[in-house]
Amino acid sequence: MLWDTTEWKISIATVASPLAIPGGRIFLSGGYNAGSRMLQLKQVDGKFTVETLFSLDADVFGATQQSPILYNEHIYGVRPDGKFTCLTLAGKMVWQSDSGQQFGLGPFLLADGKFLAVNDSGLLRMIEASPEKYRLLGQAQILKGRESWGPLAIAGGRLLARDLQRMVCLDIGAR
Repeated sequence: MLWDTTEWKISIATVASPLAIPGGRIFLSGGYNAGSRMLQLKQVDGKFTVETLFSLDADVFGATQQSPILYNEHIYGVRPDGKFTCLTLAGKMVWQSDSGQQFGLGPFLLADGKFLAVNDSGLLRMIEASPEKYRLLGQAQILKGRESWGPLAIAGGRLLARDLQRMVCLDIGAR
């Protein structure tokens, strides 16, 4: 074992994967009021140490289901109230989506400088991947079922999305 830590303890299983951040950092996030934490790993004389750089309350950021994404030195993800959020690597909130632009537990991914995000009821939104501001580029209802939580996939200009009852394949290639 290279290292272990008790710096991140939560009361219920977290689904979001740890996010590797350059400079030996790890961003951890969980739902159910777990919030988020940035850890710093250091190696001195062959021994690793782990320290907390910052912690965020769940109302600032805490990914319940989908893992946050690192892009251009910012962290993007959905917090417990369903708002899509952009954070600096120091844990400061840059922006969040409006109250009417909530995402729930739905999946999102990054492609060509844009986030594709599906909310709980199957509404797909395209969001500009920029720390400047939340900018909705378009949206379409792609699923009618419930719990549209399955991870999205892109291959060959096609987007695959699913809910509990249906899977769809959309042609999103450049025209």
